[in-house]
Amino acid sequence: MDSSQPTSSSTHVSDEEAMLTALQLSFASALPMILKSAIELDLLEIMAKAGPGALLSTKEVASRLPTTNPDAPFMLDRMFRLLSSYSVLTCSLRTLPDGKVERLYVLGPVCKFLTKNEDGVPVSTVLLLG
Repeated sequence: MDSSQPTSSSTHVSDEEAMLTALQLSFASALPMILKSAIELDLLEIMAKAGPGALLSTKEVASRLPTTNPDAPFMLDRMFRLLSSYSVLTCSLRTLPDGKVERLYVLGPVCKFLTKNEDGVPVSTVLLLG
């Protein structure tokens, strides 16, 4: 076999790497939009008010929003999963009595700079300008 010809396994790895790169690029624009929305909706502040290390479900967070949309917890879960993939939030799983699994979220260390400081000034204002 000619060494200049790619083998099927190296082509497969290259395809996987290319697919991962394409996915990263597609999500690159999603993170700033989701983060901005989370800040504008006060989602991080709602979580911060629950206390340090408080694990909250999206149902709990949605119940503190001025919305009657029954899909709000589902939409928040999609946002929170993306934020968790970038370590803005941390996700844990809890098994409910009926056997279903529920995701619980807690603020990540970076949220110290995305929520109000001790003077009540939101550091995240800079993000909203962009």
